[in-house]
Amino acid sequence: MAVVATYHYPHGTVEVCDDAYRDASPEELKRREERMWAVAYEIALNAEKRRRAKENENDLERRSV
Repeated sequence: MAVVATYHYPHGTVEVCDDAYRDASPEELKRREERMWAVAYEIALNAEKRRRAKENENDLERRSV
């Protein structure tokens, strides 16, 4: 296993190893990429929902004071 690419993001680092794609077909690689984007979207969507819920909670606290 060799690390062939490293991506740094605000909330983490992704290392791509050659065994992640060495024997995969182009169709499989496309499926994996689509799944990765779907998971990333789901994470971002859930984070936004939590942020909005927290804002609503803070608004309710301010109104009750």
